[in-house]
Amino acid sequence: MDDKIELSRQNIVTYLEYLNEKLKLKDMQGEISMVGGAVMCLAFDARQSTFDIDAVFKPTKEIETCAKEVAIEHGLQPLWLNDICYQFLSERGKFKEYKNFSNLKIYIAQPEYMLAMKCLSARISNPYELDDIKFLINYLNLTTLERVYEVITEFYNIHEFPDRLSLLLNEILSK
Repeated sequence: MDDKIELSRQNIVTYLEYLNEKLKLKDMQGEISMVGGAVMCLAFDARQSTFDIDAVFKPTKEIETCAKEVAIEHGLQPLWLNDICYQFLSERGKFKEYKNFSNLKIYIAQPEYMLAMKCLSARISNPYELDDIKFLINYLNLTTLERVYEVITEFYNIHEFPDRLSLLLNEILSK
């Protein structure tokens, strides 16, 4: 099993359908609120693929169990669906419904929230991160550092952001 299986837009939907079927067999309802690369693929068509689905979900244990079953059955990495993003979530985060399967509701982060989260995590070593931030700034039609910070502070306190963020954002906005 390859640790770096890329999930295309269609793969993401297909594996979520499989997850829905697992929940249906257990006569359970679930919710997934997605952030990160999966949202960039699904909602914005900003990139072709992602390596995993970053999300929070409930019921947590049951969805984790079903996701592991889907991973085993389809040769996915064990954490193809994970909640590692939890550390970057804001209690002021905004999501909207994306898809409603029979036993699974999918929510996606709003673009403003996505931008704020991407800026907070700012993993420059990840080749997608900088492109995602650029895309979201353009998508939201933000042209000044002040406007970007207004969006960010809707969800987070500005002191939570790394110092290098201003340099990064100035570089993006100057192009």
